[in-house]
Amino acid sequence: MKIDSKFIRYLIVGVINTIIGYGVIFILMTIHVMPEIANIIGYMIGIIVSYILNKLYTFKTKNKSKKEFLTFILCMICSYMINLIILIILYRYCGIDKYIATIIAGIFYTLSGYIFSKYFAFKTIP
Repeated sequence: MKIDSKFIRYLIVGVINTIIGYGVIFILMTIHVMPEIANIIGYMIGIIVSYILNKLYTFKTKNKSKKEFLTFILCMICSYMINLIILIILYRYCGIDKYIATIIAGIFYTLSGYIFSKYFAFKTIP
């Protein structure tokens, strides 16, 4: 089974982005910011970092259009909504620890983010 090299690069970018995003989220939760608010702030910062790194390293697009950036933002908003819904369900309704719920929700964000990025935001036309 061949693993897509873009997916490997996406995961590397994801690790960097996760360190930054979760760092912000966990610091904010430590100072008693509501998990939902901390999550929004962390992901907003993460989306900007993610766009830059994915554009330059993962998908290596040369496109300089605003449309690509806006499409990426829309894709990440969709991924984030998936993440937030899962976070709320796990944390608020299932009583799962807020840190564990955040990590589980992040897995769904990562998978949906890759799919949306590859097929919509950074789609290459042959």
